[in-house]
Amino acid sequence: MTDKTAAPAKAPKAERVTMNGVVRPSAGTATGNVWTHADSISGTEKRPATRAEVLAACAADGINPSTAATQYGRWCKFNGVVKPKKEAKPKAEKKEAKPKAAPAKEAPVAGASDDDDAFEE
Repeated sequence: MTDKTAAPAKAPKAERVTMNGVVRPSAGTATGNVWTHADSISGTEKRPATRAEVLAACAADGINPSTAATQYGRWCKFNGVVKPKKEAKPKAEKKEAKPKAAPAKEAPVAGASDDDDAFEE
């Protein structure tokens, strides 16, 4: 018989925090680093970090700009950061409808005549 030794016990995974339907990424990952930058800027400035601030910090850290932009959006949703809506622009008055152009006429075929008997002998 073979002696089977027990596999070493795996360390339990840290619980992942979920808020507003978004799961916080693990620390030390590229996505986690974006969140760390956003948290750091927010703590320093005593207000939510702006997208531009987070993207600049991530660019300096070598994080892909697309990853940073996506994770900033998820960070905002997780933390309940709501961007103020811009005031709605007044609707422009409709311009008068221009009359439609007449349908195009068929172009004459080169060498053809209006005579129907041109082909009769």
